[in-house]
Amino acid sequence: MSEASQHLYLDRSQLCALADLLRAIPELDEDLTIARSRQARIGARRDYGIPRHPSEQPLPYDQAAADAADGMRAVLVSWVRLVCEQRAIDYPGSTTTAGIARWLARNLIALAMTVGSEAAPTEIDRVVQAALRVISPPEESAVLDDAALLLARSQRLNASGLAALAKRLGAEYRTLTLRRVQTLRDAGKISPIPGPWSPEWPELFAVGQVLDAHLAYPSRRRRAASATTPPRHRVSR
Repeated sequence: MSEASQHLYLDRSQLCALADLLRAIPELDEDLTIARSRQARIGARRDYGIPRHPSEQPLPYDQAAADAADGMRAVLVSWVRLVCEQRAIDYPGSTTTAGIARWLARNLIALAMTVGSEAAPTEIDRVVQAALRVISPPEESAVLDDAALLLARSQRLNASGLAALAKRLGAEYRTLTLRRVQTLRDAGKISPIPGPWSPEWPELFAVGQVLDAHLAYPSRRRRAASATTPPRHRVSR
């Protein structure tokens, strides 16, 4: 082990887990931006029991998404500032949340050599989990029983139908969204059922194939969200 590596406050497994978290943040921040302006319906929206006139429209703003985005940015900025101060370096990167996360991912060793960086994995994981709770809130609907799930697997659904079904299938399918279906299709992990279909009809997929592919090929976000942080300690041999 090199002399420099003996001054790291994070070990290899912590660095790998932290890298996964940081790489997931740009996409998370994009999703929070969409949720914040309510351009997409993500999960069940809360109306807090406030009566609303039939003609009255909700404000195009989601406070929970805004708070999660602000919290994530604040934590990342605090770590960039600490690294730059202790390592005597300037920050030349983008000021966006995505840009800050990418800079930290490229400068993991500098972060690991910063006094106090033992807390970075826990703090960054906390804001990532907060973002995930806003983007993919737990569903209150009942999980399908084995017989219903077997029947569902034999069906053909378009991407929207798959995303709606996934909300009823428990935590492991929470991230099976419209975007996830498209990602699996683009990667060749799933294929639409061959036609003949009208060109304007949405593609149909075999539900069982999509569910199996979703579990067999974890997304970056799922890997980051499921990463566990081992006990913190200095690297030494």
